[in-house]
Order: sequence, then C-alpha cells, then structure tokens
Amino acid sequence: MSQNGVTANTGSTRKGVTYNNILEAAQRPTPLVPLRKLKVEHQLQSDIYVKLEYLNIAGSLEDRTADKAFQFAEEIGVVRGDKVFVTAGGSAAISYATVAAVKGIKLTIYAPKGEFALVDTVLHTLGVDVVELPVTTYSEARAQTEEAAQQKNVFCLNKFTTNAAFVANLQKTACEIERAVNNKSIGKVGAVVIPLNTGAPAAGIAAYYKGTGDHGVRVVGVTCKKDTIPEMGLDLKKDLLQEYGVEQREVDEDEAYAFTRHLIGTEGIMAGPSSGAAVLEAIKLAKELPAGSTIIVILQDGIRNYLRHFLDDDWITAHKKNVVTRKDGPQPNSTYDPKVLEYDPTKLAGEWTQDPVTKSWSHSDVEFNEFNPERPLVLDTVLDAIGKTPLVKLQHVPKAHGVKCNVYVKCEYMNAGGSTKDRIAKRMVEIAEKTGRPGKLVPGVTLIEPTSGNTGIGLSLASAVRGYKCIITMPKKMSKEKAIAMASLGSTIIRTPNEAGFDSPHSHIGVALRLKSEIQDAVVLDQYCNPGNPLAHYEQTAEEIIYDMGDKHIDLVVLTAGTGGTVTGISRKIHEKIPTAKVVGVDPHGSILAGPAETDIDFYEVEGIGYDFLPGTLDTSAIDYWAKSHDKESFLMARELIRTEGILCGGSSGCAVHYALEECKSLNLPADANVVVLLPDGIRNYITKFLDDDWMNERHFLDA
Repeated sequence: MSQNGVTANTGSTRKGVTYNNILEAAQRPTPLVPLRKLKVEHQLQSDIYVKLEYLNIAGSLEDRTADKAFQFAEEIGVVRGDKVFVTAGGSAAISYATVAAVKGIKLTIYAPKGEFALVDTVLHTLGVDVVELPVTTYSEARAQTEEAAQQKNVFCLNKFTTNAAFVANLQKTACEIERAVNNKSIGKVGAVVIPLNTGAPAAGIAAYYKGTGDHGVRVVGVTCKKDTIPEMGLDLKKDLLQEYGVEQREVDEDEAYAFTRHLIGTEGIMAGPSSGAAVLEAIKLAKELPAGSTIIVILQDGIRNYLRHFLDDDWITAHKKNVVTRKDGPQPNSTYDPKVLEYDPTKLAGEWTQDPVTKSWSHSDVEFNEFNPERPLVLDTVLDAIGKTPLVKLQHVPKAHGVKCNVYVKCEYMNAGGSTKDRIAKRMVEIAEKTGRPGKLVPGVTLIEPTSGNTGIGLSLASAVRGYKCIITMPKKMSKEKAIAMASLGSTIIRTPNEAGFDSPHSHIGVALRLKSEIQDAVVLDQYCNPGNPLAHYEQTAEEIIYDMGDKHIDLVVLTAGTGGTVTGISRKIHEKIPTAKVVGVDPHGSILAGPAETDIDFYEVEGIGYDFLPGTLDTSAIDYWAKSHDKESFLMARELIRTEGILCGGSSGCAVHYALEECKSLNLPADANVVVLLPDGIRNYITKFLDDDWMNERHFLDA
C-alpha cells in the first residue's frame, strides 16, 4: 500500500492510497450500517448495526482468516510457487483460493461431500484444484487432507486455520468495532452476534473484550437447528467457544431463509442466509437487553453464492421450503397509444455545459455534490457504501502481455450493489428527491427503468432503502443472476427480446415507456438522458482516481462505455485536472457508440456495454479515441485477472483491461507511465456465464 501526497490548489497536502495488490485493499475496515426500518418494524428500544463483511475482497469474513493463515505459512518458509493443501468449503474455499491466486500458491482444497456445490465454478476459475471427499464431517476431511499432504510431502495449511481465524478477528474485526465506539460513531457495545461455522472468529472477538477487561459484552453465536443452512455449525470448535464464553443460539432453516429475503428487500442489506439468521437472533436479543443497548451483527457473507439457492424461487419450490415466493408483477397492456413511445434517448435532459474561460464543466441546473474522500466506519444507510472503491496495481497480467508501464484498476465491484452503476442510481435518485425531476419521488412511488442489469441492481438497492417500488425491464440475454439479485431487493423484472431495437415497443425501453403510461405517478429516471449519470462520475469517481493516484502522473485512462455516463463524467474531470492525460473508450463490435461507421449493429455477449444508439449521456467529444472490442478476448482476460491477480471481476472488466494493455503496447508506454482502468463489476452476475467452461465452449471462446 502506498500513500501518495497531493498538493491541492490551497497548498495543503492530501493523502491518497493505491494498493500494490488486492490483498492490501483487504486492510480497509468494513463499514457498519444501522437497521432503522427493522428497528421500527419490531418496535425495538436498542440499536442494531450490521458489519458488511461481504464487502471484503472475496466477499466474506473468511477473507480475513485466509489472509492471516497464509501470513503464518509465509513466516515458516512457504513461498510463491509452493504447493499447499487446505480443508475448506463454501465462502472459506473462495477466500483461500483468492489469497492463493494473489500469492502465486498452487492450492488444493479438500472438503466433505457437497461443500463445493455453491462455489465450484468460482473455484475452478480461480485455478485451484478441488477434492471432494467421500466423508460428511470436516474433522474427517481434515484428517484425510493432512494424510494426503504428508504422503505427497506438501505443506498443509490446516495447522494454522483455526488460530488464523481467532487472531484475525481479535486483531481486526473487534478492533474495527471499537474504533467506531471510540470515535463516538456508535454507543458502547452490549452484544456482538455472529454466525457460527467453526466458531473461531466468535472466540477471537470474545477474547478481545475479555482482554480489554470489558466483560459486559455478550458474544452470541448462531447456528441452525438441523445444520442445514450453508456454512453454519458444520465445524464447531466447542471447546474454544466454551473457553471464551461464547453463547449459542439456534434458528430454524426456513425462518432464516424467509427473514433473510425480507432483510434484503427492506434494508438493502445483500446478506447470505447465515448472516440473516444472525440478524434474526439479534432482533430477539434486542428485546432482552436494556433499552438503549447497541448490538453489532457480523454478516458472514453476501448473496453471491446463493443466487442458485434460497434467493431463487425455483429452488424454494423444488426443495419445498416454507418460504413465500414472489408474485409476478404488472405486464404492459397489449394495446397502447403510440404517442407514449415518443421519446428521444439521445438528448441530455437538462443543462451541463463548459465554462468558456476556465474550461471546467461548472454550469449545470443540478447542484454539484462536493467530493469527500473519507470512508466512515459507520454509515447512515447501505447506500453510503457506494464509492471510495480501491485502486489496485496489477502485478502479473501486464508483464505477461509484454506491457512495461504501471496499470492500476479501480475495483467498482466493491460498491454496495456490486458495480459502478450503483453510483448513478444513487445520484439519479438524489436529484429526483431534491428537484422533482424527472418525476417526484415519495415513498410508495414506482420507479421503472430499462437497463442491461447493473443500473437495475443499483436502483433496486436504492428503492429498497428509500421505500420505492421498482420495475426493471431488461433484455433476455442478461444473466439470470442479475434478475435474481434485483428480485431479491424487491423489484419486478420484465424480460424483453434481445433483437428488439431501442425504438421498438417490445424493447426494454419501449416496455418501460408503456408501463409508465399505465401506472399512476410512475417515474422513469432514464439513465440514457439523466445528467445524474455522468455527474456521479465527474463529481466522485474521477475525483477518487485523481486523489488516490496522488503525485503519480496519469498518462492514460481506459473505460468501457454503455450509456456513456461513466466515460463522459470521468473524461471531463480528467481533462480538466490533467490535460495531458488521454482517455480511451472501449466499445464492443456490434455497438455503434464509437461511431456508426465503425461497425454494424449486431449481437455480442459482454453485458453492460455498447448500444444501438448514442445516449444523451454520452459526449463523444470527451473521448480522445476509441478501441473496438471482441467477446472472446474480453472474457479470457477477465478469467486471467481472476486467476492471476485474485481480482473477482466481470466480463466488461476483462474487456477494459485487455484493450488497455493493447493501447499500452501500441503507444510503447515506458516503465514510469501510469494507466488507470475502471472495472465496472464483479463475478456475481456471471457465474453461469463466462465463468462456466461449458458456456464458454459453446461459443468457442476457449482454446482447445
């Protein structure tokens, strides 16, 4: 991690941060968020805060353990290129695989039968070997792992895993909570509630409070009554829990699933089932504690591993769970007034112009938000976990492709909803709430948005938090994972034909316009024309890049383009502050954003980029030049980033990096040049797509 001094116009020195690898970004504390709606719903007299461990680099609390375990191994001589065995399943397996990818360790993961079921595709993409053992318990699996390691003379990480979980949560998780107490962001902690799998993290947190002499803090661990919720109670270290006084409570499986779905849709907290179970028990505990108590809930992981599980209504029905499934939402009438389709998505709604003297884009009928680089420990809502994403230097991929210069990637998948589109969703909602444009937003109003998915997730998240209904219209090619993520946040999803042009009544835009005419007081925020789209990136994303790069000069910025808001907003700010920097837009073959003469409109697989029209939010003059992308290279690069850098990014991220490296080579950038690439989203939405070998092979994207 490097801190970079920046001298501002005022003469003061600011400190930005870039990270030498994604593991360094894991040193950032995860935020705390209050559950205000549930407090009212359950008439609680105490405050419950959730700690968002799913915003860790690989998506769970286990990231802390895996990092610490490998640190212990390195202290006794394990080095890059070594073979290592470990016993782990579920989120823990992904955490160990991610750390191993960064460190260049050849990892083999062993687990009992069924423990890879929800994570096998991700593990395969991360490049680890997995061995599913014909046993049912982790104690048996550990014994067989250790025996295999001894026979093959391979180092076994199992000797460190329990201690690593204990130490990491004592030294980091508990300390982060107390930092929030010490700066008076939250009240004195009365209880910490945490899902139990091994129980070592809970014991570590309990040890922290015992070590400080604060014996009034209750640490409560939660398990499932029948051990049927993934990653709960499967490997309990009961002696450790007893030694450190961790209380144990049990939840019912179906009750936990139903409540977790409610938690996501009510508070926008995109938690996994063990996390929801812990919140459920925290609510019960709050009614036992004195009024005014503060309860912290550690959220073990997020929704990524469960989009084919309890969040999927088909899974709920097939497994006969006592959980209410979602109802179908409204469909547009088959007859409609053609006038409702009179719409021009190529015009920006409102003024945003450049000052002719200063050359800054300072004239707007929307009030600008001031840039604040701070990332508080305690947030007002989960929407405040949008932004301040880490800027990470690639260590291996550029060299492997013959690139000499420094390449930094901005990891937008670490936003609250998982993509850079969270920024524009939040900003468009803020503008509508403040100005009434393009429509008045009050609780209960219906937001309708045509989207390729990520904006829909961001708006679904904002709608859940702010109390709006939400309907998303989306082409059929977009992944099922995106649809389930939006539905879990309470939105209704309507699929439209891939082949329908933007001006067709059956396209995602046409269907949205028809629904708007039929639903009273419905509002289409309209990412294609809304100035909040590029403004979010002008005010925040670009400022974060400049701030974090500090005194490292930026030579090149490479951005994929969809609605064009990202590339327009960032480019305008970059050109204002660093006139010598060049901004490259990347547009897929089959899209016309780079200019109609560049390509015919055609189908392409990479999601979230390109269009068959020029949106009003795209200022093509802001881009210095364009690169045209292909699906195969984009997906292969995304998989390479995952496997060699531990950066769990999506297909459009691979697109941006591949063509950034091509530009670096074309320009013959020297070793001291600096290139910044924005990674729009992560793997969550694509587990059944480009992470899947069968899907890739069907499209001839994998080399024989």
